[in-house]
Amino acid sequence: MTKVIDPSIYDTDKRQYWKNYEELFRPLVGKEIRLLELGVHKGGSLILWRDYFEHGIIVGLDVNPVQIEDPTCRIHVYQGFQQDTDLLDRIGQETAPGGYDVIIDDASHIGTYSRISFWHLFNKWLKPGGIFVIEDWGTGYWDIWPDGRRFRSRPRLTRRGLTESIVHSVCKGSDQTRFTSAIANTILRISTRWFFASRSHSHNFGMVDFIKELVDECGMADVTDPDHGISPHRASLFAKMHIYPGQVYIVKR
Repeated sequence: MTKVIDPSIYDTDKRQYWKNYEELFRPLVGKEIRLLELGVHKGGSLILWRDYFEHGIIVGLDVNPVQIEDPTCRIHVYQGFQQDTDLLDRIGQETAPGGYDVIIDDASHIGTYSRISFWHLFNKWLKPGGIFVIEDWGTGYWDIWPDGRRFRSRPRLTRRGLTESIVHSVCKGSDQTRFTSAIANTILRISTRWFFASRSHSHNFGMVDFIKELVDECGMADVTDPDHGISPHRASLFAKMHIYPGQVYIVKR
C-alpha cells in the first residue's frame, strides 16, 4: 500500500530521512501498528507518524515536556530519559503490552544511553519482525558532542620484505609457497595479521562505537562459528541490518 505524505509541512527533521522511511515502512501502512519514538523535540514527528499510520498508536518520550493537540487521541507523550529502563517498561505496559512494531531512537545520540535503551527495548518490547531505527549516529565523529571525537585518518603503511612476499604468495594461491610444519603455519598466520593490520584503522567513540557493536551482533553467526568462532554457536538476533548515512535500520528476527 502506498501512502503519500509531505514531511516538509511538519515541524520535524524527518524529511532528511524520509525516502528511507517510506521504503521500509511501506508494508506497515494501513495496519494497526504501535510506534515508539525516543526524542521528539516539539512533537512534530509524532503528528507525522499519526498521519502516516492512520490506524496506529503513536508514543513519544522526551526529556522535556511536550504538549500536542491530538483530536484522534492516538498520540501518547511521556517525559523522561531514554536510559530509564523502569520508565520504558511502564510506557510499554501502558501503550503496547503486546510489543511495538516500530521503535525510533532520535534522543540523546550518546552511545552509552542509546546502547541501554536499544538493548532493553529490542529484547523486551520490540515484536519479532519489528523495526528499530537509530538516527544521527554520526555524532560519534564530532568533537563538540559529549562522547564524540573528530575523525583523524592515519596514513596507510606498507610493510615490505619477507612478510609481504609471504602474504602475496598465499593470497595468490601460489603453489611455490608450501608450509608443512605447524611452526611455519603459525608464522604465516601471525605475519599475515601483522601485514594487514597496518592497512586499516578504526574510530571507536560514541555512537560510532555503538553501531560497530551492532555490526558484531549482525555477524554473530560467524562470531560463534562452531569451527572458528567462540562457543556456544547462535544466530544473530537481527534478521536484517541496513546502515545509511545518519541512520541504521534493524529488523528483529
